[in-house]
Amino acid sequence: MDYDSTHVGTVHSDFEEPSDPDAMRDAESTIVVDTEYEEALYRIEDNDHLKIVFYIHQADEPTLRGPRRYGVERGTFACRSPNRPSPIGTTTVELIERDGQELRVQGLDAIDGTPVLDIKPYAPNLDRPEETDEDRRDAPRERIERGVRNREREELLLRAGEIHGHFCPYLALGVMSGVHAMRELGATNEGMEDYLAVLETNSCFADGVQVVTGCTFGNNALIYRDYGKTAVTLVSRDEPDDGVRVHVKEREEIVERDYPEASELFDRVIAEGEGTAADRERLSEVWAEVAFNLIDRPIHDLCDVETAVSVDLPDRAPIFEDATCGVCGESVMAPKTVECDGETRCRDCADASYLQLDGRGLARIDPRK
Repeated sequence: MDYDSTHVGTVHSDFEEPSDPDAMRDAESTIVVDTEYEEALYRIEDNDHLKIVFYIHQADEPTLRGPRRYGVERGTFACRSPNRPSPIGTTTVELIERDGQELRVQGLDAIDGTPVLDIKPYAPNLDRPEETDEDRRDAPRERIERGVRNREREELLLRAGEIHGHFCPYLALGVMSGVHAMRELGATNEGMEDYLAVLETNSCFADGVQVVTGCTFGNNALIYRDYGKTAVTLVSRDEPDDGVRVHVKEREEIVERDYPEASELFDRVIAEGEGTAADRERLSEVWAEVAFNLIDRPIHDLCDVETAVSVDLPDRAPIFEDATCGVCGESVMAPKTVECDGETRCRDCADASYLQLDGRGLARIDPRK
């Protein structure tokens, strides 16, 4: 059966041949729409993002399976390989500006001269229907659970970045560890302490684990043990002898060996507190590159995985009665109060010692010293 397609425009780009997809998406390019279709652009500038359908005119012979970064093999229909039975590409781009027949966009991974077949506005309710508010109310973790089921580690890393604030290697390793442990246990998590994550570090790794597993300090499903190891054990309360522990091996050596520029910048900017503003900006760029590079690597290259791990679990979190501090008048959990001169006080007003978790780990602070 024959099918017709129509060439509606052409890509103008600085890339004359296929290059690193991330570099191509970072660059701006221009789509010049043919004169006869200019009227179809009416009010296109009302949209922030567009979906571009294009013909991959310099694609190699189609393949059904092929290696990706670090040898991760997938079928052509399960990845974004350009070497497809029908060499058609689709990309969501940001519309920066329209000037007559020209659309200046960012995010288009198509080379100079690529024929454009169609242009559509990106519509979240159509292109990502699972993101409706109603669906999110009914199943707040459904998108993350689906990402775990489908091993969408890059998408989960993007979500982890929303709370972590930046992308870095140990955030990526936390995401990878969480995905592996959740899949190994066949776990889904409603945040009700049915699954617990025992973390041995409070580094960036911890945020990746919390996003993927749904075990957090706030829902009492995150247990912190101040061992100083980049590791996590995920376990079900119903089967405490069947936990999965993932430990990042070699720690800093992974970055030092495989990503020397990132390691050097980290030492200069973070460890030594030196470096220029340009160094700090470059570190952020390189750190993100490393994170998205690591996220696609086989976990056993980077981590040791143990199964059937026994975990000594605490009881479920109790509900504490409240008390009132006799000095500040604020409500406080009764077990956290101290008696001072015959009066119930909060630890702050009593100048009593307390436990504090910060970048150094867990420590007891005595304000009187």
